[in-house]
Amino acid sequence: MDPLALLPYALAAGGGRVGPYETTTLVAAGLTLLQRCAPLVRALSGKRAGVLLPDGPEWIVALAASEGRGAVVLDPLVLRDDLVTHITNYRIGAIFTKSALAERLPVGIPHVLLDEAPTRVHVIAGDRTTTIDLGSHFGLDLAGDSSVDGANEECLLYAASGTAITHWQLLADARRCMELHQFTPVDCTLTLAPLSDLDTLPCGVLAPLLAGGRLHLSPAAVSSSTALMDFHPPLTMIVGHEAALDAVRHVDALSSGQIETIMLTPRS
Repeated sequence: MDPLALLPYALAAGGGRVGPYETTTLVAAGLTLLQRCAPLVRALSGKRAGVLLPDGPEWIVALAASEGRGAVVLDPLVLRDDLVTHITNYRIGAIFTKSALAERLPVGIPHVLLDEAPTRVHVIAGDRTTTIDLGSHFGLDLAGDSSVDGANEECLLYAASGTAITHWQLLADARRCMELHQFTPVDCTLTLAPLSDLDTLPCGVLAPLLAGGRLHLSPAAVSSSTALMDFHPPLTMIVGHEAALDAVRHVDALSSGQIETIMLTPRS
């Protein structure tokens, strides 16, 4: 299989950035984690990974570290009882998360704290905590066909709906969005929709990164403030659902057409 048929490698090959980090750095950190942490590999053997994260660059690290198995997307606002049910029903072996959310996990579930990613992570398995340095990894081999179809294997499973999506579906949807909205390497995109939503990834994350552009995953608070004009380089795209876009339409750059808005439509 061409490695670029797998979503993390395809993103790395795009050459984009998420916040201050190059996508290649984030993907390499996730792959390095698997290479350096045997307890995590054992915990994930024959099982899925769970992603319980706020929106941010750590998402890409978690996606890469889930290579070879489907990753279950868990809503950060999920109730604890529902979280326990998802872990059982979807056979989750370990969860990628951050310290603020880890206290909601059931006792005994192996988990990886990504607070300091992509520099280092902390892996908690049983009564042992292991710190894994991710800062000194080898470069990725990204040789391959950047237009190759994605693999017809499960990439993500959204716990709330039980919907599974393959690498092929995600890459195909992202490339359609990239062509429709003409994303380019010079574009700077702000995505206001949560990554735990089924419809956010193709246009809100994947298309900008596959095009080699810069992506910001911002808290909702930014959407209603003049901070929209503080980004450097200046924003050229804002992606979100109708309510989020309505909240920022008063910004001059939007009304004048300097910033394009892309409205996400929920999947039927």
